[in-house]
Amino acid sequence: MIARHLVCFAHGKESGPWGTKITRLAETARRRGFEVISPDYSHTHDPRARLAQLCNLRPQAQRALVLAGSSMGGWVSAMACADLQPNALLLIAPALYFAGFDDEPPTPPYLTRVVHGWDDDIVPVDRAIRYAQKHRAPLHLLDSGHTLNDRLSILELLFDQLLQHAVLDAAYRAADYFVSSAGANFRLRIGTHDPLVDFSLVAHLGVKENWTMLTACNPASQPLSEAENQARMKSLWTELEQAGIKHSATHSQDPDGEWPNEIGVLLCDPPPGFSQELGRRHGQNAIVRGQIGAAPELLWL
Repeated sequence: MIARHLVCFAHGKESGPWGTKITRLAETARRRGFEVISPDYSHTHDPRARLAQLCNLRPQAQRALVLAGSSMGGWVSAMACADLQPNALLLIAPALYFAGFDDEPPTPPYLTRVVHGWDDDIVPVDRAIRYAQKHRAPLHLLDSGHTLNDRLSILELLFDQLLQHAVLDAAYRAADYFVSSAGANFRLRIGTHDPLVDFSLVAHLGVKENWTMLTACNPASQPLSEAENQARMKSLWTELEQAGIKHSATHSQDPDGEWPNEIGVLLCDPPPGFSQELGRRHGQNAIVRGQIGAAPELLWL
């Protein structure tokens, strides 16, 4: 049976699947409702063989999949992102850009965190800096060495925050987004392009090129009362009317019923950056955006 939420760890070159860091971080994951697996790669020191093993294993989750790797396991986890498409990625002292396996890793998920020790004498800290700069990933540099075992409390805190966001990311991507106004009645799904939806967006809502969908409800995914959410939405609609942005009412729904329905708004052809700033101002984690002819995508703020 496929786990609802799953963390897949990848250990380092000389360590094993249940070393100190993985054992502690696995406890953090289980407290967040994640199942955990940690394959044993100790039969080979070839990073490409380890990558093939992970990709052949094909870890899957109904909702959130998180990859976490340390040292050589960091390289394995980073390289597996193209194939496994995780919701989030944690790299701890990742052994990147070494001769023989110096390929640039594929684009990671937006929810990526890199942690490295300033005094790492195994993997130079500049490898983590290079990766984080290339992929615009948050980088945490700690006063520690390669194992970071003396900074487990910080690792647990960072990992716990990442897992919380991974669950939200999965919920946003699983949601159904409905538009029922101006003669239109259709459903949007992140990552799914539907030409009939494009037709409705153009013919009924007047979208010319692009659109975004956002809400003012439940800022930072913290539930508010119906009255509070209605007041926040009234403020959002007023802003849109003052800005002259054409918009239509929407609502989103979790097909599994774990999250309450949420009202929102679809903006037709907003100016560049307008929706992001609006979403941030109303305390939102993310918005949905799309272009005619392409699948809607989730944009974290």
